[in-house]
Amino acid sequence: METTLPKLEGRVRMFEDVSGRATKLLAFAELVIAGAFVIKGIRVLKKEEAGNDEPFIVFPAEKGKGAAADRWFDLAHPVTAEAHSAASDVILTRYRLACEAGQAAARG
Repeated sequence: METTLPKLEGRVRMFEDVSGRATKLLAFAELVIAGAFVIKGIRVLKKEEAGNDEPFIVFPAEKGKGAAADRWFDLAHPVTAEAHSAASDVILTRYRLACEAGQAAARG
C-alpha cells in the first residue's frame, strides 16, 4: 500500500545564545501539516561528532515524572521513515535558507 504524504511547510527561528556557553542547539522549528496542524518545539541540533557538522532535527519530547523520571517521551513524531525524512528535509532546507539569509545580512 502506497501512502501519499500531506503538504509540509517548515518555519525556522534561529537560536542566538548570548550566554557564551557551548550548545548544540542551532534553531527552533515548526512543522505545518496540510495547512491544518502544526508541531511546535522541534529543535535543529548539531552533532557532537568531530568532522560532522551536518545538522539534524529532534521532535518534541518531555521528561517523565515519578518512577519514569530518567526517561524521555515523544510528544509528536512521524510514524514512518518516509514521513520523518520528508519532515527533516523541509525543516533543514528552511534552516539552511535562514543561515544563508543571516550571512547575507551580516555582509551588508
